[in-house]
Amino acid sequence: MLIVLITPPPVCEEGRRALAISLYGDNASNKLSERTNEATGEYAKACIETAKEMGVPYIDLWSKMQETDGWKKKFLWDGLHLTVDGNAVVYQEVIKVFNEAGLSADNMPFDFPDYTEIDHKNPETSFQQNVCDASL
Repeated sequence: MLIVLITPPPVCEEGRRALAISLYGDNASNKLSERTNEATGEYAKACIETAKEMGVPYIDLWSKMQETDGWKKKFLWDGLHLTVDGNAVVYQEVIKVFNEAGLSADNMPFDFPDYTEIDHKNPETSFQQNVCDASL
């Protein structure tokens, strides 16, 4: 089993404010950003320190994403949630950690069925199947 700690991505406070204005209009001043990039950076720092103390790999999304010019709009669609490009960064970093650990994502078994294989009328049966044959 590979345990990997992943920091939160950065937060774009301007994007959060723009979302509040789009949702609440004149009342947006009462709905100012509930999250700041500074506070998120403190969480990221604690995550990295914990990973180092535990001797497990980590992915520093908070720093990695901010290395790219225009990261606020490129990686965050509303200042908080990831865009397609933001999710691609997560994927690339996870694959990098897997490769460094000698794992291949393409060869890893699934614990659960692919969403295309789920019977939406009776989903319980899809999850009762033993999808992963890997021994623990």
